[in-house]
Amino acid sequence: MSLSTPTTMPTPDEVEGRRHFGQFSLRRRVLLSQLPLTISSILVVIAVLLIDPGVAIGSPHLAIGFGGIMVLTLLAWVVPWQRLPPVLYWVIPLLDFVAIAPLWTAARYVLDGMSLLTAFPVFWLAWSGIYPALALSLGFIGTAAVTWWPYLPGMSPFPDELIESSLARPTMVPFLMLALGAAASILARSMDRQRLELGASLDTSKSQNLMLQAVVETSDVGILVVDGDGHDVLMNQAQRRTHFIGLPPGRDDGSEGELLLFEADGVTPIPTEERPVAQALQGKDYRGRIIAIGTDGAQQHLSVSASPMYDEQDHFAGTVVVFQNITDLMDAIKTREHFVAEVSHEFRTPLTSIIGYLDIALEEDLDPIVRKFLTTSQRNAERLLGLVTSLLDSAAGSSSVTVQQANLARLVRHSVESVQVQARNAGLSLTSDLPDRMEAEVDPVKMGQVVDNLLSNAIKYTPDGGSVDVSLRQLPGVDGRGDWAELTIRDTGFGMSVDELGQLFTNFYRTEHVRNAAIPGTGLGLAITQGFVRAHGGEILVDSEKGAGSTFTVRIPIDGPPS
Repeated sequence: MSLSTPTTMPTPDEVEGRRHFGQFSLRRRVLLSQLPLTISSILVVIAVLLIDPGVAIGSPHLAIGFGGIMVLTLLAWVVPWQRLPPVLYWVIPLLDFVAIAPLWTAARYVLDGMSLLTAFPVFWLAWSGIYPALALSLGFIGTAAVTWWPYLPGMSPFPDELIESSLARPTMVPFLMLALGAAASILARSMDRQRLELGASLDTSKSQNLMLQAVVETSDVGILVVDGDGHDVLMNQAQRRTHFIGLPPGRDDGSEGELLLFEADGVTPIPTEERPVAQALQGKDYRGRIIAIGTDGAQQHLSVSASPMYDEQDHFAGTVVVFQNITDLMDAIKTREHFVAEVSHEFRTPLTSIIGYLDIALEEDLDPIVRKFLTTSQRNAERLLGLVTSLLDSAAGSSSVTVQQANLARLVRHSVESVQVQARNAGLSLTSDLPDRMEAEVDPVKMGQVVDNLLSNAIKYTPDGGSVDVSLRQLPGVDGRGDWAELTIRDTGFGMSVDELGQLFTNFYRTEHVRNAAIPGTGLGLAITQGFVRAHGGEILVDSEKGAGSTFTVRIPIDGPPS
């Protein structure tokens, strides 16, 4: 799922042009090392011919020296040095000293600084990295030979007496070149060490990149990395499969704007500017956006998350978009909801029949005790029917309420009476603090179910010897709002951790302790309870500590839910 095609890869010629000196073949490196002296010699000859042509004509030294350097340059290119021992290419810089000597002899009276030509072979020997001490010694000897060459008998047009008095003049040149060679050698060794360290770091980086690439490619989560210009930097195999699913029929590739993307309902198309990658390229950071990709039987649902990337100047540099396929999860949720709806529907018919027969039985002249038992049975059957109806509402996504004036205190009292036998059999102390009356606009069936669910849980999850306390009170409203009814159910049961509290109202969720203890239950009660409380315009709060019990507090407006 991309906005464009991947960025263009460099051509082999471009890659070749970016190679550094150490990556060239040995023959090319020998030639490149020789070229600075060759170019300098050409410039010297041109300068001599322009300044004093007589020197070139009257002395063979200029031609001999220049010709020698040209021959050595040709050898540097022609000889296959990579097939020979590395030290053999030293013959070129060493013979350079021989060629420089006659060149300097001819040109030193025309041009100043000719002794600097010896710097080229000195540097070459020094940074070769082969036998550093020997290289410096040969550089020193070669420079000394070149600088004293003109002072040999017959090599100078001046009288021998004048030459003898000038023998000390070039003494410092070899030592200066030795110092420069030493500096070049140290620099070369330092660079070699840095190159080795960099090579080791690059090898480590390549290894890590290979491992990261393997992890990314084997992940079943689609991963897309896009740069700030919208070009794909990385798309793993899982994302390529997802991208293919969204392509229109007959297309082999396409940008995100061309893909078949829909909202979570699988029907509503997503506008181009609101699509996941387009939103991510605007620098948006989001989590868990549900979309559908593809059509017909191949349609898949994805959970999409995006995180922007910024450079050191805090400028937007791209984004990472993750696509997790949740099709199986959504199918499982739909199947579960369908199952709950089917089972609840099958319960409704027999419950309705039971309630009908109880109504008929209560019309007879019965013993007061029997009538009380039948009345309690009828009330609990009606509540069970309300639970079944609530399950159907939950499966349909509905938590609507039908409010009417009701005595909330009596409703809670009946719920407490219904669980007294259960609490006594469980060895629990059940106490209540209720007013005689508390009129409120509520849905009696669903508020009764709220109280029943909370009481049932408190008794179920409190061990023998514990206690359950129930209280109901009226709280004054604030900011001109009406009064509130507050129901509190406190137990000394197992309690819950912070992590468990965060998932408490999720459908089918049950705490680890409850699952391990095999305490029966569906995990639906609290989710349904929260839905009913919110439908009344109220809230349900939980305060719990592991091993110390829990307190559930329900607050609803006395005057009913806001319109």
